[in-house]
Amino acid sequence: MAAHDLIDISVDPALFEQTVSRRLVHRTAVSEVMITGWRSIDDKTSVLAAQWPRGHSFYRPVGGCCDPLLAAETIRQAGLVVSHAELDCPMDRCFLMWDLSYEVDPGDLVVGTAPTNLVLRFTRSQVRHRGRNLAGLRGHVDFYRDGRLVGMGEGSFDCVSQAAHDRLRASVLNGRPAETPPLPDPIAPWLAGRDLSRDVVLAPTGIDHTWLLRVDPAHPVLFDHSLDHVPGMALMEAMRQAALAVTHPLPLIPVKMDATFTRYVELWGDCLVRAHTEEAPPGGEVAIRVSIEQFGSVAAAGLVFAGPPTGT
Repeated sequence: MAAHDLIDISVDPALFEQTVSRRLVHRTAVSEVMITGWRSIDDKTSVLAAQWPRGHSFYRPVGGCCDPLLAAETIRQAGLVVSHAELDCPMDRCFLMWDLSYEVDPGDLVVGTAPTNLVLRFTRSQVRHRGRNLAGLRGHVDFYRDGRLVGMGEGSFDCVSQAAHDRLRASVLNGRPAETPPLPDPIAPWLAGRDLSRDVVLAPTGIDHTWLLRVDPAHPVLFDHSLDHVPGMALMEAMRQAALAVTHPLPLIPVKMDATFTRYVELWGDCLVRAHTEEAPPGGEVAIRVSIEQFGSVAAAGLVFAGPPTGT
């Protein structure tokens, strides 16, 4: 990550007073909205305000630091806010995420005595339109805490109409079984870096470093609202848990992750999560390659870099 320079990227404190509309970030529960405000800088740049709670029902602090996956969820939400509020993307559009990455320094994200207020500089590129409507974009986000760069990331997505999305999904959904099979038993929560079994998204297969994906459509965070597929954030959670299971019992957290999504992961049909460590990069982090495979092909893949919670 670039040097942590102090810069003037302040926002009006009023932008932290309340969350943006749930509809802007495609969330049902107010508690899952991280973005609290935004303002436009120029035709390529926006500044957004975000607040991470000291305690979250799912993205809990790790080793006294904010959960790094909050960065991924905040990037996702920032892209939606910019699309709807600044690029006039209709609210009924469906978003298809192609990739999402983040990098944080956990030593700069220590949980304090108040919620963590962050300023985001969102720079958009590869903006595409279909007629008058937004068709997709790539966004780069820099995270600042008290004027200090503490993380960054980016992602890209397409925007399609509900009708186009329904046509895209029709053949697959028509072929799904009438009943969803019961969830398999999870691996031990501590292997996945979790406290509760309900938050574990991996099930054992009897094969080293290979698990079944287990996702509960009733999970209040991973499925904040009803979906006909496994959402990208649930897949990134599977990548995190696989990385921690491979490196257990080392006390590590995913300080950096690069995830790509090539096709939908269905709620039915066995889905395998495979992980293996790669050559360690400089700096003491562990690199873990994760693939998520369903129906004989890779649907999503990620490279996770795990390091100590405090960055020491």
